[in-house]
Amino acid sequence: MAELLHRELTGDLIGAYYEVYNHTPRTYPEAIFESALVVEIRQRGHEVTRQDEYQIFYKERLVGIQRLDLFVVQEVVVENKVVERLTPLNKAQGMSYLKTVGKQVGLIFNFGSDEPDFDRLFFDPVAKAPAATEKPPTEIMTSSADWLYPDLAYTILGGLFEVHSTLGPGFVHRIYGNACHHELRLRGLTLKPLKRMVVRYKGVNIGTVAFGHLIVEGQVMVFPVALRSIHQMRLDGLKDWMRACDIRLGILANFNAVRLDPVFVRA
Repeated sequence: MAELLHRELTGDLIGAYYEVYNHTPRTYPEAIFESALVVEIRQRGHEVTRQDEYQIFYKERLVGIQRLDLFVVQEVVVENKVVERLTPLNKAQGMSYLKTVGKQVGLIFNFGSDEPDFDRLFFDPVAKAPAATEKPPTEIMTSSADWLYPDLAYTILGGLFEVHSTLGPGFVHRIYGNACHHELRLRGLTLKPLKRMVVRYKGVNIGTVAFGHLIVEGQVMVFPVALRSIHQMRLDGLKDWMRACDIRLGILANFNAVRLDPVFVRA
C-alpha cells in the first residue's frame, strides 16, 4: 500500500526527530535543529544530503533553482519547520518538493510546537486527474468592474492558475515570476518583464527595489509573489508604480498559498 512505502526508513527518521526534539529547547533557529537531525540520522546509518540544489522546470523551461532541507538515501525528502503548528500550506509545500525531485515519500518535522508535530507525505505521480466536469477556477470567479479588460484578465488568470496548479506553493518569488512569464507567452500574450520598481514616499521618489513583475499587452501589470501573507504587500505602493507606468489594472497573485486568490488592483 502507498502509505507503507519506505515504512522502515521513515519510522527510523521519525525516531530521529523525536530524539532531537526531546533533547533540544524550542528556542533554536531552524538551522540548529537541522544540524542536530543530520547528526542523528547519520548515527543511525543513513546517508543524508543537506541543502542540495535542484533545477525547477515549468513546461520544459528552466525557471529557477530550489534548495531542499534534507534528502535521505535519495528517497525521502525531509522538511524542517519551527512554527506553532503545521498547517495545510506546509503540507502543500512539501508535496511541491516531492514533485521537484520525482520522489513519492516525504516527512515534515516541526520543532517549534509544544508537543511533537510531524506529517507524512505521499505523492502519487499517476494520481487520477480531476473530473472533467470540475470547473476551472477562472469559471468560478465572477467578473466585475475591477477587471477593466475582461477578456485579457481571464486569459491572464488562466495562466496564473495553471502555474499554481502545476508548481504548487513553496518556491521562491523568482521561480513563479519566470513560470508566469513562460506560461503567458505560451498563451500568445505580449510581455514586458520588469526587474525593479520605483518607491515613492509622500509623493517623492526615494529609490528603487528589486521586484520582478510583468506588463502584459501594455495594459495590465502582473505581480507574482511568494509571501507568508498577501497583507505584507502595500497596495498603495503598487498603485503609485502603476500610475507612473500609465497602467490602470494590476493583478497581484500570491503563489505561497494552498489556494490561489488573485487580487485586482486599480490605479
